[in-house]
Amino acid sequence: MSNNNETNDTLKAESNSNYRLIYEYKKLSELLIRGLYVIPSFNSMFEWHCVLFIRNRIYRSAIIKFIVIIPDDFPKTIPTVKFTTNIFHPLISTEGDIDLSHQFPDWASEKYMIAHILCYIKSIFHNPDKYNHPPLNFEASTLMKTNPEAYMKRVSEDIKNSITNVYDNTENSSIQFTEQSQWENKEEWENTKKQILKKDAGFINQFSDKIKGLLNI
Repeated sequence: MSNNNETNDTLKAESNSNYRLIYEYKKLSELLIRGLYVIPSFNSMFEWHCVLFIRNRIYRSAIIKFIVIIPDDFPKTIPTVKFTTNIFHPLISTEGDIDLSHQFPDWASEKYMIAHILCYIKSIFHNPDKYNHPPLNFEASTLMKTNPEAYMKRVSEDIKNSITNVYDNTENSSIQFTEQSQWENKEEWENTKKQILKKDAGFINQFSDKIKGLLNI
């Protein structure tokens, strides 16, 4: 009997997490964070593939790809972020990791959403010197403070590489960059885009009312 109860509790927790994620993705779509594109993995709703186009400030023109990895007990536990684009930044390790605990030390489901994490990610590229968090790339942190010219040179190199390597798609990523020459038929592209948007909207709206009831919102 105990095992059955544990199984039911696990299934209920997974169901609530799924509904919460669908709701959060819907709200994120409504926010329209400029320059940011997010699509859940084709294999799991617990992995979101993202690309951020930086349009101003120090990292202008950079194309940053990263993945939001969502834990099974979300929203109780904060997601993690893994950058797949190499980028020289004080808060991002050379392995592509970032520590979110300094920005969200009091993570709570009733206070934060994944959208807050994504806005923070965007902000660190617009204002890299704004946050006084412990650095994960000590070389970048030191150069930014002591030798801005050398820092900018390293940043510029990574920006150029992010553009040059944009078509190097990560395996199994839900965001795949295709060279324009492969979409010479504009009508075909527009029809494909409409089908994607229609499918996405239907998937989200199907659960909308049920999600609100579960989350008491």
